[in-house]
Amino acid sequence: MNTMTDIFGVAALCVLLSRYFFPPMISFVYAVDSRYRPTIKPFECGFCLSWWVGLTWFIVQYGLQGVIYGALCAIFGALIDRYL
Repeated sequence: MNTMTDIFGVAALCVLLSRYFFPPMISFVYAVDSRYRPTIKPFECGFCLSWWVGLTWFIVQYGLQGVIYGALCAIFGALIDRYL
């Protein structure tokens, strides 16, 4: 049960970061409006950010089995991003 809590927690945190934290920070760094700048892929996509953070986090914790947990984290991140 603790693993599922970790998966949901990492996915939700990544979606929140990719939606509300990184886009204003990237616009501030580029000093342009968000309509005129390119999309920085792993930081502005909830699926991508959930995959990379989940993969890193769970491989450190569980070894090679962490790849499966990282994939689940990306799937749940995409579901959270779409439906919540």
